[in-house]
Amino acid sequence: MLGIRGAAPGAPELEEDLDACARAGVRMVILFDRDVATGGERNVHSLAQVRALTDHVRSRLGEDAVVAIDQEGGRVQRLSRRHGFADWPSARAFASLAEAKQRGLAREMAVAVRDAGIDLNFAPCVDVDVDPASPVIGALERSYSDDPAKVAACAGRVVRAHREAGVACVLKHFPGHGSASADSHHDLVDVSRTWEGERELAPYRALAGERVGVMTGHLMLDAFDRDRPASLSPAVTTELLRRELGFAGPVFTDALDMEGVRARWSLEETIRLGVEAGADMLVHACNSPRGEHASDVVRAMEAVAAEIEGLAVRAALSRERVGGLLEPYAPSMRGATRGA
Repeated sequence: MLGIRGAAPGAPELEEDLDACARAGVRMVILFDRDVATGGERNVHSLAQVRALTDHVRSRLGEDAVVAIDQEGGRVQRLSRRHGFADWPSARAFASLAEAKQRGLAREMAVAVRDAGIDLNFAPCVDVDVDPASPVIGALERSYSDDPAKVAACAGRVVRAHREAGVACVLKHFPGHGSASADSHHDLVDVSRTWEGERELAPYRALAGERVGVMTGHLMLDAFDRDRPASLSPAVTTELLRRELGFAGPVFTDALDMEGVRARWSLEETIRLGVEAGADMLVHACNSPRGEHASDVVRAMEAVAAEIEGLAVRAALSRERVGGLLEPYAPSMRGATRGA
């Protein structure tokens, strides 16, 4: 899954990125409101514009192409009031509301995401608020609660509202970012001494039966792997998430252009390690100060593909898992991951 630049059909950078996706068979893209490299706007200006953009993506990549976004509410909402959408509360504020109000707000947000032509929401965030000062979770009010049962209950309402609206959800950031004292956008974060195992895994256990995906975080946890972060670790993805927790849905990596992995591994290495870890979808936002775009990632994919043993078998299984998440919401959605 690749980030694309540009907001309107015909924009040179947009067409360049879609050309690269089309050549490589990449049919899943992610949208952002802000371009990190320039500081300006990126893919989101208004509802009508986003809908025209998502329609254009499908005209270029196929009707079954999948468009994703991060729409949590609060500090992380790409569709916001400044673009003509509503503003939705942070997870912490959401959790303080009555259940009926939560259901209504979750439904409104899910419908807005759907009406913009978006299929997949990287939300809700199910990190438990272990450390309220955690710079990218607690301090930004992205956690519903320090009580994992409350986290699971709130997140479950969000997931079900999206499912009813026809949008798939991805839980994040496995195995738990709520105790981290640093931000994985900027550093490789080690939670080995702060992670509270059963407490932080509890929301994933509670929601494993829902039709959801799971995003793995760039988090070092030496109880499972001393050499690789969760996002690139077979011990975390295959052993902990799949075998111990019994999760059978698709696994997405956090963005591979974040410094949480790129400070130590090259783009080619992150691709190889992500596949070997058992991830079903490698996500590259193409939205960092590194300035990597879709064509750069495609070249790296092509360079690495021949080195990965059993890639065809892995890809077939991943297509089945991702298709199983998305197929109920749109015809022929399984085909969206072909070649990706």
